[in-house]
Amino acid sequence: MLWAMSPTASLAAADVLPEGGAVLVVRLSALGDVLFALETVAALHRERPDARIDFLVEDRFAGLLQGHPQLRSVLVYPRRHKAAIPASLWRLRRQRYDLVLDLHGIQKSAWHVLLSRGRLKVGAAAPVSREGAAFAYHRSVAMPGPALHRAEVGHRLLTALGFSGESAAPVLPAEPAPAELFAGLAPPHVLLFPGTSAFAAFKRWPAARFGELAQRLVAAGRSVLVGCGPGERELVAPVVAAAPGVRLVDGGPLGLRGLAGVLGRCAVVVAADTGPLHIAAAMGARCVALFGPKDSERYGPRAQVGRPHEVLWAAVPCRPCTRRSCASPQCVLGISVDAVEAAVQRQCAAAEAS
Repeated sequence: MLWAMSPTASLAAADVLPEGGAVLVVRLSALGDVLFALETVAALHRERPDARIDFLVEDRFAGLLQGHPQLRSVLVYPRRHKAAIPASLWRLRRQRYDLVLDLHGIQKSAWHVLLSRGRLKVGAAAPVSREGAAFAYHRSVAMPGPALHRAEVGHRLLTALGFSGESAAPVLPAEPAPAELFAGLAPPHVLLFPGTSAFAAFKRWPAARFGELAQRLVAAGRSVLVGCGPGERELVAPVVAAAPGVRLVDGGPLGLRGLAGVLGRCAVVVAADTGPLHIAAAMGARCVALFGPKDSERYGPRAQVGRPHEVLWAAVPCRPCTRRSCASPQCVLGISVDAVEAAVQRQCAAAEAS
């Protein structure tokens, strides 16, 4: 049996996954990482369209994956309803899998892997996996270094299992954008997204600078929209008010799939390292990413063929860092409006040329 093999034994894809075999992909959170994991799903589906692929994800992101054409089913970890977790874990054991891929690599995901009924359970070796997650794996795959992009982890796992491991563009189900949002706006459309999750607020480029950027872009004849997530209307209000004709895109009522549809209509999206940035990249928008503290080599937006992104930050000695807060994040505060405007105009010109 595969689970009894040496951890370094050579594997063939046909042995790992028989025809019509079942696969469980585990990536519980965060939004950007779930999107990165969809690259692995796409790569596996391209090579083995007969495979039956399930995806285990937290409840707050499950809606984005429902109805995904490359997934058989979406299994939900009810993080927001902890009383339902035991029943959720028990449901996980009802299905047998030929292959379980842990793309999260922390203790919480490893417990799900351990409880799943999988013939072969695979994840990254430490230090890419953390908190002792490898205890749940039959095979731990060494990665070339901790700076590897998060999306590449899944491709490396597939390569170690005898698949090609070549990158593939993720498929993202999206709802059509409301027509009234774009009515009367000439392309290319530029969307500014000033917010981040609350715990990552120190990644934000100041709203006042987003407002100045909106003014400049409108004055240059660009069509500008401003996006926000739930509870961020107050944050973006000054940006919307900064220039005539700027339109608000409220992601709360739209939901993640509706927001994906809007972002897919935009030629250029300006945002910090946040979920909507990665949705925009997956939908084919050109991104101007204001990255600040995070390492863009690991977490940056994934480019599609012919549509490279621009990643901006201020060069300070402490960047990149892994901090969760900072009293004075000069890595992002040092990004000038001039630099962002120039990047947006370059991306708009590239969109018009193509």
